Amino acid sequence: MSNSAANIRAPLSSPMPRPRDYFSWLAPVRMLIIAFIAFGYASTMPRGPETQEYLNIFGYDPSWYGISLVFMISGFLAMRSLQNHGSAAKFLVSRVGRNLPILVLFALLVIFVLYPVFGVPLEGNDTRFKLFSQYFVKVVSCFDPNTVTPGLLDNALYMCVVQGGLWTFRWGLIAYIATAIIWRVGGLRSRYTLPVLALGSTMIYAALFMYATKNPASFLELPITGLRLGWIYLAGMYAYTLRAHLPRTLLIPAAFISFAALQFYLLPWTPFIEISMTLGLSYLAFIAVTAGKAAPASIAKVPDISLGLFVFNWPMAQIVLLLVPDLSPLGLFALSFPLTILLSLLCWTLITRPSLPLLRRAAAA
Repeated sequence: MSNSAANIRAPLSSPMPRPRDYFSWLAPVRMLIIAFIAFGYASTMPRGPETQEYLNIFGYDPSWYGISLVFMISGFLAMRSLQNHGSAAKFLVSRVGRNLPILVLFALLVIFVLYPVFGVPLEGNDTRFKLFSQYFVKVVSCFDPNTVTPGLLDNALYMCVVQGGLWTFRWGLIAYIATAIIWRVGGLRSRYTLPVLALGSTMIYAALFMYATKNPASFLELPITGLRLGWIYLAGMYAYTLRAHLPRTLLIPAAFISFAALQFYLLPWTPFIEISMTLGLSYLAFIAVTAGKAAPASIAKVPDISLGLFVFNWPMAQIVLLLVPDLSPLGLFALSFPLTILLSLLCWTLITRPSLPLLRRAAAA
C-alpha cells in the first residue's frame, strides 16, 4: 500500500516528462467530440433555442455533454503540461498562446468580413469604431467572449448568432489561471488536493443546482455554471495523475451510464443524472485517449484542428442557414460542418502550425 501511495504522489510533484505522455489518439478523440457538439448545435439551429437537440440523452443535449468532455480533456492536458515542465508561467503561456490567435482571427473576421456582408446599419450615437473596438476587446480578452455582435443577424432565432461556444473560453481562462496559482503556491503537492477539490466541487455543484431549481435566483447562474464546468475539469486533472492506475475496462463507464439511466427512469430528478452520464462518457474518452496501441499513421498525420472546429462550427452553420433558410437540421450539418473543417484546416496551416515552434521555445525558455 505504501508503494502504491508513493507512486501516486510522485507524479504530482515531479516536473520530469514521461515518454508515455504522448497520446496519439488525443486529437482524433477531441475532434470527434467537437463534431458531436456541432451536430447538436445544427440539429436545433433551424428550429429555435426552445427545442431539444437530436441525440438528447436523459434530458441533456449532446452539445453540453461534449463541452463537459472538452473541459475534462483540458484538465487532463493542464496536469500533463504542469508535470512536464513544472512551471505555472509556461503553462499559462502555452494555453493562452494556443487559443489567442484563433480568437483574434474570429473577432477580425466578424468585424471585417461578416458584418460588411451580412450586417445592418448601426443606430444610435455610438460609432462603428467604438462598438467594434469594445467587441474585439471583449472577445479576445475572454472578458465577455459571448457578447452580442453589433448589428449582425439580429433577426436570427438565436440572439447571439455568431459567438456560439465562445462563452466557454471565459471559464477556460479562469480554470487555467486558478490552476497556475494553485500549482505556484504548492497546492498540488499533496496527493489529496485534487480528489478533494474534484469531489468537493461536484457536491457543491449538485447541492447548489438543486437549491436553485427550488429557489431560482439570477445571481446563482454564474457560480453554478463555473462549478458545472469546474468539477469535470478537476476530474480530468486527477485522471492524469492516476492514468497508470485507472482500470482500462468498459465496465466502469457502463456502470456510470447505467446509474444515470436508473436515476432518469426510476428515481426523482437530481443533478447526479448529468454527473453520472458525464463521468461515464469521460471515462470512455479517457480510455480512448490513453489507448496503449498507437493510432495508425493515416490518423496520426491528421492535423489537430479541434480548436478551429470548436470556434467556427456555430458561425458557419448560422451563415449557411442564413443563405439557405429552408435547410433541415441534418442538411444544415451536412453542408456546414465540411465547410467548418475546410476553414479550420486553413487556420491550422496559416496560424497554428507556424506558431507551434514559438510556443515550444517559450515553454523551453
